[in-house]
Amino acid sequence: MSFRPRPTALAVGLLLASSSALAQTAPSELETLVRQQAEQIRQLEARLSVLETGTPPVAAQAPAAPVADPALVERIAKVESAQAKAPAVSWSKGAPQFTSSDGQTTFRPRGRVFVDTSSTRGSDFDARNITGTEIRSVRLGFEGSYGNLGYAVEGDFADNGVAWKSAYVTLGHTLFGREAELTVGNRLNDRGIDGSSGTGNTPFQDRNVVGTQIVPQRGLFGVGLTQRVYGDSWHGSLSVAGNDLNNVGDSNDSMTVAGRAHWNPVKGEGGLLHLGAWGFYEDIAPNSTGVFRSSAISGHLNDLVKIAPGTLNGATHGHGYGVELLGVRGPFWGYGEWGTREVSGLGGAGRYAVTHDAWALSAGWFLSGASPSFATKTGTWSRVKIARPVTAGGPGAWELKARYENADYAELPTGGTGDALTVGVNWYLNDFSRVMLDAIRWETDNRSGAYQGEDRGTTLNARFQLAF
Repeated sequence: MSFRPRPTALAVGLLLASSSALAQTAPSELETLVRQQAEQIRQLEARLSVLETGTPPVAAQAPAAPVADPALVERIAKVESAQAKAPAVSWSKGAPQFTSSDGQTTFRPRGRVFVDTSSTRGSDFDARNITGTEIRSVRLGFEGSYGNLGYAVEGDFADNGVAWKSAYVTLGHTLFGREAELTVGNRLNDRGIDGSSGTGNTPFQDRNVVGTQIVPQRGLFGVGLTQRVYGDSWHGSLSVAGNDLNNVGDSNDSMTVAGRAHWNPVKGEGGLLHLGAWGFYEDIAPNSTGVFRSSAISGHLNDLVKIAPGTLNGATHGHGYGVELLGVRGPFWGYGEWGTREVSGLGGAGRYAVTHDAWALSAGWFLSGASPSFATKTGTWSRVKIARPVTAGGPGAWELKARYENADYAELPTGGTGDALTVGVNWYLNDFSRVMLDAIRWETDNRSGAYQGEDRGTTLNARFQLAF
């Protein structure tokens, strides 16, 4: 927020500074000086009105008096001119956002730090019972805009490597009379609630199994074009993309066409109801890796507790789709997602088509200090606003949560199954940081890998998160 001194304040300061001298002056002289100061104030206010609105003020009926000091008026005008051209700075998003005086250009840094610790106990395989810490993610980048042209670039250090994430340009426009946006570059998929939301905003430390497993071969990101259009209570998107920008470039991309739409039949003070559906079709490049992904059912750190899909070579194409339902009322929220994917190809036994699916149910309750924050425009989780932050001497906000999720690869030749029940609590220190505690009771039944057969255990995960 910018600050501009007002002539009234300057004049009052002059009056206060000279109060002791005026106290010693004869009453008639004092009255004359006060009239002079009042007239100077009136003329300075008139000058400011012209500068701010460009409209000359209505002439006031006042007796003739000495005019304001020209040097003072000129000095004020120079200060105001400099202030008008200076960019405004706002810290409302956790990092300084700079906005030009005409509002057409913006720039701000963005980033996040996730520090995790995890401990697993109860597995029948002793090797799975591990405790450790990790820097889950260190992400740094920037975003900005030039009129209706926007951009964002982010790099992420995670899993002992560096990868580019967001790297795109957006063009705001209208389509069929509606607000629309065209994205060119590498951007998070528009696919389901958790799949479309950043992990800095989702209620749990990791996306659910629908968001992480029912994905095309290219993964959560892809370089290409995405067209979005927005209505009063709905949105739709269509994208065409290849692999993400971390592709080494030694083979063909897998090309994916994807779409998503959502509708809010209820949106207002009484609550929110969100209905959505999505789908994709993919041409899978020969010899592609990561066609099927293991599901880290106990959290990110413990790589040994996963639902293994097994191996299946020769995939040529696939398609997937899913549905989503979310409701918010007061401090309560709940949502469910389901998705399925079919992959076809040519293997040793001839042509095949196999399916895997996943589903998840989640619910939560804000005990105090905040309300659920869901972006009805995009159908994604957004930043929670804290009424009394810890950093301002308040208690922050507390949230209870629970989730059950299930992933099923049983139709694959050596695929496994598994599920997990998670209960936890989030303590929001302010709008940009929170402490997350999750207790996960998991079960796996794998037919491939080092840990085959039924197994179950309990994993405790904790995270300190800073995201701006």
